[in-house]
Amino acid sequence: MGDLRVLLSGVPGVTDRGWLGYCTVVLFPLEDGWALFDTGHQSDHHILFSALHASDIRPDDIRHVVLSHLHFDHCLNLPLFPNAEVYISRAELDYARQVSAGEVRDFSIPDFYPALLDNRRVHIVDDDLRISPTKRLKVLPGHTPGCMAMFCEEPSGAAVCGDVIKNAWEAVTCRAGKASAGEAVAASSIRRILNDFSILVPGHDTPFTMDAGGVKFLTPFRWEIKISLYPEGPEQTVASLYRTAGHKRA
Repeated sequence: MGDLRVLLSGVPGVTDRGWLGYCTVVLFPLEDGWALFDTGHQSDHHILFSALHASDIRPDDIRHVVLSHLHFDHCLNLPLFPNAEVYISRAELDYARQVSAGEVRDFSIPDFYPALLDNRRVHIVDDDLRISPTKRLKVLPGHTPGCMAMFCEEPSGAAVCGDVIKNAWEAVTCRAGKASAGEAVAASSIRRILNDFSILVPGHDTPFTMDAGGVKFLTPFRWEIKISLYPEGPEQTVASLYRTAGHKRA
């Protein structure tokens, strides 16, 4: 995946209490410093610190943050990076204002989202913005009206999808699990990525490619669930999920 480094892998999961909200966080270099695509949310805080530390990067070294959209699981760790300029789409900001005004219902947008952007340099993306010779941001509505993806044209043609494509099922079916901008619009955005890019880094899954053999995951997936139920004992493992890299057929 060239100079893209997945710091946190997304989890394609939901519970009867709602979305788990563990999104993919990607580190990449720009000309004047390090950048992140999405930040994760509060429960990722310590894990994100550890992932940066393992790469010998401090939070102050992050100079740019691309927010794919303003859902809590993608933006809540933005305060960890005080030196970062922010990239966000105009359509997403307009949508968030409608949510705050009560005109639209979207429980995943934090009420305090404007505070996350206070005292920062914010780059507003109307449609398409090149941020380096090989990387550009593209607004692709679907999951929300202002969702953005990042297209990496070299060396191998990768799309960091955010929630335009949340997981492999959405890529295979061309259907978004949740589409505030409408299902047809979301399907069109998904096809736009599939037609142009061979490597997909989804918002809530591990990176993969697609071919006649099915979906080929580029990295393994592992996730463990622990729960403390009396009297069984504290932090008992109730699920340990593992998926190897390689081809998978539905």
